[in-house]
Amino acid sequence: MRGPSKLTHGADFYCFKHNIEPKWEDPICANGGKWTMNFPKEKSDKSWLYTLLALIGEQFDHGDEICGAVVNIREKQERISIWTKNASNEATQVSIGRQWKEFLDYNNSIGFIIHEDAKKLDRNAKDAYTA
Repeated sequence: MRGPSKLTHGADFYCFKHNIEPKWEDPICANGGKWTMNFPKEKSDKSWLYTLLALIGEQFDHGDEICGAVVNIREKQERISIWTKNASNEATQVSIGRQWKEFLDYNNSIGFIIHEDAKKLDRNAKDAYTA
């Protein structure tokens, strides 16, 4: 598998569970949100791989709440996100965010944005939770 550093600018790569589409309108994703980590250019390969391995290996305590993962390749940075099903369950969301950071040994703060807020407010959406 090619790492994110081998993808072109503007690329989005998705890895979602069977029968879940990587879009807000999917009924399984509609009430959810996403955790996001940011990386400098060409520095997300290992984190993307470890994220996929944690998802496939069912390492999350609340893995049934996870829809999938996305990596976005942009000119100045790369982003990895984990999409979840139920944004209103704060304890579950925070658990997922904390575990993900632990799996990747990621020391920066990460935020969880509710899909509904992102649709309405676009880039002005605020983090509902942080880890």
